[in-house]
Amino acid sequence: MDVYVARQPIFNSVGAVVGYELLYREGHVPDAGDNCDSATMSARTIVSSLVDIGLSELVGSSRAWINIPEAALLEDAWSLLDRTSCVIEVLETVPVNEETTAAVARMVNAGYEMALDDFIDRPEHEAFLSKARVVKLDVLDKDPLTLESQVRAYRKRGLTVLAERIETQQQYQACLRAGFELFQGYYFARPEVMQGVRVAPQVPVLADAINRLGSEDFNVRELEQTFQGDPSLTYKLLRIANSAAHGNGSVDSVRKAIAMVGRTSLRRWLVVLLAASGPQKRGEDAERFRVALERARFAELIMERIDRRRSPSAFLAGLLSMLDVLLGVPLEEIIAMINVSDEVRLALLDRIGPLAAPILLSESCELGLWESANGQAKELGLLPEDVQQTMIESARWTRSIRASI
Repeated sequence: MDVYVARQPIFNSVGAVVGYELLYREGHVPDAGDNCDSATMSARTIVSSLVDIGLSELVGSSRAWINIPEAALLEDAWSLLDRTSCVIEVLETVPVNEETTAAVARMVNAGYEMALDDFIDRPEHEAFLSKARVVKLDVLDKDPLTLESQVRAYRKRGLTVLAERIETQQQYQACLRAGFELFQGYYFARPEVMQGVRVAPQVPVLADAINRLGSEDFNVRELEQTFQGDPSLTYKLLRIANSAAHGNGSVDSVRKAIAMVGRTSLRRWLVVLLAASGPQKRGEDAERFRVALERARFAELIMERIDRRRSPSAFLAGLLSMLDVLLGVPLEEIIAMINVSDEVRLALLDRIGPLAAPILLSESCELGLWESANGQAKELGLLPEDVQQTMIESARWTRSIRASI
């Protein structure tokens, strides 16, 4: 699913970008984000910024300014963010009371920089003002020079003062004369919509489990907790384990299932489930999944003929080579999620190295490029009939696997 976040730059007095305010959006339209309540918009902005698009992609080396409404403040949602790269904007709708004041104190004591959005100075707001680093003042339909004494008072307290909703050159110049230090508004730039892709919720869990199984510091208890955090994945694990038991007793726990399947086989199954987590509602989606499984098995069987030690890696590389198509996520991002060997990475991104050859051969067969396939087979020391037999075995295996998932 496509996700969107708008960003609007914040400038200093010499015209340099010092940060971007991140705003929830429902689509490509720069100002379309008003169909959700503030808590939902805040949550979706945080998730999209951290997970789906990434802060580095959104703001580069600048800082992200992220709005936090009352519910997110009380739930310490700000703790998900990196305090060195984010400024937390507490919305003007947040009431000042004992609970919110305590939440602000927790946030500031944890090292986060707080800005007060659309701030209106009232006596009850002093509890927030005393903790803030930045005050944002709305200058639209105002003469900024009338705010000069207020700006001077804030700066005397060590606060940075930002003028927002600047729409004209005249407003900007007046804000400079009034002593504002930071500037934001349509005069400089309208919010720019950035797009990303939200992967299925199960994908990060599968990637974590795959990484744990491949780690030298493998810990079965930690892997068990990973499965227990996703009921649907636990169900699939138990189905896989019961199938592996072949009637030799039931499997009634996650730990027993992991032991029954075994690390190598389980990691292989999880990679298959990762491929299956993409959409398969349409005919072409199911067909792509079939091709991915056949390619993985084909690469594994070919590698068993030429270098058996590398056959498990060939299966992994073959399946991963189509995950960008299956999940709608760039291959580089998938590889970043899963700790793969240098050989697998080279095979996927550059199509070089020992694991690339069976993938390239499989692709030739898929496209019906038999002359190229025969030439590639010959370079691997294989006969055309070896390739044909491998294709038949791969298709047969794929049918049985698809029936099991």
